[in-house]
Amino acid sequence: MDQNTIDRLNSISQELNARALALSKAADGRDHALIMSALGVMIEEVRSLEQKVARLDGPKGIGAAGS
Repeated sequence: MDQNTIDRLNSISQELNARALALSKAADGRDHALIMSALGVMIEEVRSLEQKVARLDGPKGIGAAGS
């Protein structure tokens, strides 16, 4: 993933978490809030996984990351 994609994922995740919080306060929005919150967590985990994979590849120019 490039930095633009990571930045977009961060922004979307923050928006989803904020919207989920707002929806959770309304009685009829709890299901949507739960789904949006879970999606926000999933986006954060995908970003975290990408960072871990980048560390496993090593610095650019050496091995898979530099190919």
